[in-house]
Amino acid sequence: MDTRLSADHIIFDLDGTLWDPTELSMEAWSRACLSQKTDPSIILRSNLANAFGHPSFAVADVVLPQVPADIRIKIHDEAIRLENELIPTGLGHVFDGFHEVLYELSRNKKLSLCSNCQSGYIEAFLQTYDARHYFTDSICAGDTGLDKTGNLKTLLQRHGNFHAIMVGDMESDRIAARSNHLPFIHASYGFEHLLQDYDVRITTLREIVDVID
Repeated sequence: MDTRLSADHIIFDLDGTLWDPTELSMEAWSRACLSQKTDPSIILRSNLANAFGHPSFAVADVVLPQVPADIRIKIHDEAIRLENELIPTGLGHVFDGFHEVLYELSRNKKLSLCSNCQSGYIEAFLQTYDARHYFTDSICAGDTGLDKTGNLKTLLQRHGNFHAIMVGDMESDRIAARSNHLPFIHASYGFEHLLQDYDVRITTLREIVDVID
């Protein structure tokens, strides 16, 4: 690749960037629907994929737009609880090169996670995939109540934004990077393939080691 970015701090989105949790989320939301006597066939993969770009507290509106608000909230609360519980079952999968890439990058760079997920999700993921030691810090919407832009700003206030970059697959990642004046690496293998505004585009996770100095 011709374009390379200089970075001391790499901030990763999680879903669609480091792993694919689609099967896990389908299972969790289907079970949650059943618990509220709602037909789980209304859970569409396309809605789930779009939901990964929204903060945890806004996901139910994307996944279940046709369900009454009171039931939707109950399904959402049960689904995110189940997602955290199901992470260790292996329903999701990390992308090829996950450990090799993070090991190589963490040797001389600070790595952080910035996710739209619920509280406890990052911790369950890092424990299940033995990845805690790669990361200096993490932040998520479930802990702060902020969107991706606000959480990225908070993370940068903690660590500074000198030579920091954002890596993600969704429009919310791009907006967060641009709003915080960071270079953006688009992980086009994730849930949103057609973003146009990026500094570097990668088609596999492994490619990131070839675009960062």
